[in-house]
This record gives sequence, C-alpha cells and structure tokens, in this order.
Amino acid sequence: MRGVSRLFWLGMVPAATAMGVAAALATNAERRYTYRVDAPPYGNIGVYRSTVEKIGNVTTVTTRVHLKVSLLGLVVYRLDSSRIQREVGGRLVYFHGTTTENGKSIEVDGRAEGDRFIVDGPGGSVMAPGTIRTSDPWSAGAPGGDLILMTDTGVVARVHTDGGEQTSITIDGSAMRVCRYRIVTADGRERYEVWLDDSRTPVMFDRMDGDGSVSFTLTQ
Repeated sequence: MRGVSRLFWLGMVPAATAMGVAAALATNAERRYTYRVDAPPYGNIGVYRSTVEKIGNVTTVTTRVHLKVSLLGLVVYRLDSSRIQREVGGRLVYFHGTTTENGKSIEVDGRAEGDRFIVDGPGGSVMAPGTIRTSDPWSAGAPGGDLILMTDTGVVARVHTDGGEQTSITIDGSAMRVCRYRIVTADGRERYEVWLDDSRTPVMFDRMDGDGSVSFTLTQ
C-alpha cells in the first residue's frame, strides 16, 4: 500500500486552482466535498474531504484525508493527511501540509517569493516557477505549466497532460457528462485520470502505479 500515500490529483482537493474553483463557486462562497476512497482488492479504505472557500480573487482550500487498510482485524496500513493552500488571482502563494504514513510524518511548506515559489520539504528547499500547481484534481486541464508540487512529499515533478474530450461516466447508477483528462509523470511511473463535470468539479479521479490503483469518488 506504499503507493496510496502519493495522493496526486490528490492531494490532491483537494487543493484547488482558482480557475477550476471559479467555475463552480460564486464570488464569495464555501463548498465542501467528500470523496470515497477505494483500493482493489481491499474495497473502501477511507475518506478524502476538502473545503473550498473563495473570497474575491482569493481561494483557500483545506483538505483532510484518512485512510486505513485492515486484514484479519489487524491494521496493516494507515495514512492521515491535512493541508491548506491559498491562491490569489490563480497563483499559488501559500501551502502547508502534514502527512503521517504508518507513524512516519512528513511536513511540507511553500510560499511565493517574487516570480518564484519556494518549497521546503524533507529533501530541502526547492525553487520552482511561480506558475507551479499543486497535485490536485481541480488542476486537470488548467493552464500553468507542466510542473506540479506533490503535496504529500514536497517533490516538484514534471508531468504531461492530455485529453479533455467529453465523454460520459456512471457513478452509483447515475450517468453524467464529463471531461476526461490523463496525467503521466515524466518518468512514467505514475498515471492519473480525472473526470470533471460541466462546472469543472472533479467527480472521480484515479491514481495508478506499480503498487496498484486507488479511486476517489465524489459522494457529496
């Protein structure tokens, strides 16, 4: 279950870009999103919750994730994560996140400085372009370059995104029209798919790597 911790379009809301949020929110509004997390063959392993608040051109996103895998009554994997990010006018200006996986904690901080974004994580400080996005599903298909901040590790990774075609998807028996995006890391080790509805709300997103797949499905 090591791969479950790499909550990408994850983070991850998730954390959210102002562009994606603006399509779904009024000028001053707050929305709460809850996602069911499933990982074959374990089934439901937890919940992913995000609160998106927009005041003028400032968007603040708070996300909490709780995952647990049990076998024969014993907990074999546990992950708890909390993070907050803030964007002004579509630019990421602040990030703080803590992820505890099987008792080991990682803390990641980020801040805008001039035309750059500074990330402080377990690997030290990294200076990234000011256009960097966080690894959350709201960012799928949004402009802003091909570099993303992995919210659980602090790694700055290069990705390739394609898709955006309209298709349909059925969730819990209900069919809906969506746009589908595919994201692949530069090394090809991680792949993601994101389905956005007409208001650019992620209704489902999947992560796939050598350890298997994890699905996040919007429930409310």
